[in-house]
Amino acid sequence: MHQDVSRRVAALQGLAFHSLKPLLSWRKDFEIDEPTIDGQHEAIFEMALEATELAQEPSDDGRLIDMFERFGRGLEAHFRYEEAMLAEIGYPELEHHRAQHRAMLSELDFIRRRLAGNGADWPHQALVLLNFMLGVTVGHILRGDVSYARYIHEATGIDP
Repeated sequence: MHQDVSRRVAALQGLAFHSLKPLLSWRKDFEIDEPTIDGQHEAIFEMALEATELAQEPSDDGRLIDMFERFGRGLEAHFRYEEAMLAEIGYPELEHHRAQHRAMLSELDFIRRRLAGNGADWPHQALVLLNFMLGVTVGHILRGDVSYARYIHEATGIDP
């Protein structure tokens, strides 16, 4: 039974990893035209892409966990920078955006504690890490950050 479940999970993982690769390639049209933030976003995408490759091999589980830790540290630094920049320009939705960041950091902390306690087997552990990383890259960056990108462009008069 366990082997059958593992086989089905592996098949789903393979499909998801290969179909998500094009989504994780950084493109110029993702940029918000703020060089530091664009660089941070691109680095976050690159780490998520590397994680999808590492997650394909159970023998890379240690490297995947290391990648996740690096991703987490980068995300924390990015959020600090982004929030400071948004405060500086008077972004009216800053508190809402900050609340989104707090929720993601809370989830990040939960996953870290779970990994420290070895709370999951390999396929499940890899899927939890990837789900979080993909939610941040594709979900938050491409959906949540669009609103402040529009505000920056409207406030500065620069076309995106």
